[in-house]
Amino acid sequence: MKNWLLVTGAAKRIGREIAILAASHGWGVVVHYHASAQEASDLVALLRARGARAESVAADLRDPDAVAHLVETAASRAGAALTGLVNCASVFKWDDLRTVTPESFAEHAGTNLYAPLVLCRGLAAALPPGAEGAIVNILDFKLQSPNPDHLSYSLSKYGLAGLTQLLARDLAPRIRVNAVCPGYVLPAPGQDEEDFERRSRATPLGRRAQVSDVASSVLFLLENRSVTGQSVTVDCGLHFLASRRDVALAE
Repeated sequence: MKNWLLVTGAAKRIGREIAILAASHGWGVVVHYHASAQEASDLVALLRARGARAESVAADLRDPDAVAHLVETAASRAGAALTGLVNCASVFKWDDLRTVTPESFAEHAGTNLYAPLVLCRGLAAALPPGAEGAIVNILDFKLQSPNPDHLSYSLSKYGLAGLTQLLARDLAPRIRVNAVCPGYVLPAPGQDEEDFERRSRATPLGRRAQVSDVASSVLFLLENRSVTGQSVTVDCGLHFLASRRDVALAE
């Protein structure tokens, strides 16, 4: 039986698929959520109905005090120390050079970069003697094909990419740290399905990456004991296609 894993932002979207897949492979999963209490409760019930170990924990990742105690609280809910962490929760709001504010920058940096940093530190501090740990940070394919849209978001993900490299060195040999860069796998908020399907299929492979492809890549990095400091891009080659605008906004 595998150990316990904390997945932030696990109640919905990509985080939910990661939690489901990890649980199906024997991980105990702590489902973190902020405002999605019902979705988190439903996911825990689903996982338990399938015979998996699952708990949930609420925290606002913009709150440094909540973040500081999240690993400890998650371990208490699980009744065991955590050995896995997936930093999936993100703030994703549009701004650019002309509209960025101290508040928009701080919101993205706090949730998308500072919170993962503190959670990584918490996992490392609480890892039981003799145990090995694994961390996977969720980045974005646009880091390899940048455009000026979503400036604060993009900068926070660049920072998380750098943190992945720094901690892979700092936490070795006991903890491996890797990242997954999803492509255009889910509609943007407010985007209709037809527009999403049209845009998401315009890749070198002629199809879009699936959320399940992202989740399976995360699981691989959690479980492969020989891989650290790596970023896996799951986008059907979309990052090869340079664009001046975000893919959801381009004409």
